[in-house]
Amino acid sequence: MIPKKCPGTVLIVGETIDGCLSAGSRDLGKQTMRLAGRFDGEPVGVLTGHGIEGVARSWSNTAGMPVIVLDHAQCRYPNPSITASAVEALVEECSPLAVCFPHNMRACQAAATLAWRIKAPCITAVDSLLVESDKVVIKRAVFGGKLSETVATGSRPMVLTIMPGLFSRSASPDVPNHSPSVETRHLADTDHLFIPQGMNRRAHTDQALERAQVVVAAGRGLNGPEYAGLLDTAAGLFKHAAVGGSRGACDLGWIPHSLQIGETGHTVSPALYLACGISGAPQHLAGMRESQTVVAVNTDPKAAIFNLAHYAVIDDLTVFLPVLRERYDQMRDKGGAV
Repeated sequence: MIPKKCPGTVLIVGETIDGCLSAGSRDLGKQTMRLAGRFDGEPVGVLTGHGIEGVARSWSNTAGMPVIVLDHAQCRYPNPSITASAVEALVEECSPLAVCFPHNMRACQAAATLAWRIKAPCITAVDSLLVESDKVVIKRAVFGGKLSETVATGSRPMVLTIMPGLFSRSASPDVPNHSPSVETRHLADTDHLFIPQGMNRRAHTDQALERAQVVVAAGRGLNGPEYAGLLDTAAGLFKHAAVGGSRGACDLGWIPHSLQIGETGHTVSPALYLACGISGAPQHLAGMRESQTVVAVNTDPKAAIFNLAHYAVIDDLTVFLPVLRERYDQMRDKGGAV
């Protein structure tokens, strides 16, 4: 499938979980054509799993790229150890310009291991990518999203983990109208230090959160569980609204973990996302950056969430949300609210 030593290849590495394409891999597939285009290369997908030919063909058709399936029984759940080893062999086979993973904890582990093995730079949480002359200029969030770092490298290949929605605000190029090829390679049995035995799924999930047209979410800026009722009040102003929270707020017990939004929680794409007291860490942005309109409320004017927000409110959420409710009531009394 891959021409030997083809220097124009960009490997797009996805994963499956118990036979289903992961959310990060699905998003990465949507970005494939633009991502490969930035390198002026041709994308080739790599998908790990077990018995996933049908999933691979669907991913291939959606992304418009040929896909190599790396099949092994121990890849039924994401296995960074096997992934790094198998992709290393593909790198040796085709000498790609770049190897791109979705940005999540499992992929970061595989990416770091692969980069060490092939002696390539590993750049995680890529939020912006531009090729200038012989350099690739990358912007990424660091220190929990509080700072943005710009990195330039001319090394080939490079190993990257891509944040969701990297090109979400740009029109996607057309994918080929033919069905790209899918090739399955059965990996040999070898001893691996890392063998996942299963994955625990939350006993309680709130599907209403993922279907909501308006999401009101809070982070550590909520300052305590006694203010959680403000979120419910704000959500009550809209039809088809739901409440959510960042990992920080959920870990503190202010908001139920079943309502967590982010890389290890729900992924939402509402028409309106009201982010209250959320700093904007990459882990959280991964779950909400596909929102059509983002309104951020934060006392810190330098909060990373403002880089993504369409509207910024520099205020304490415990002050802003009651004022929002008051203004709504005034409009409703005048017949202007719905």
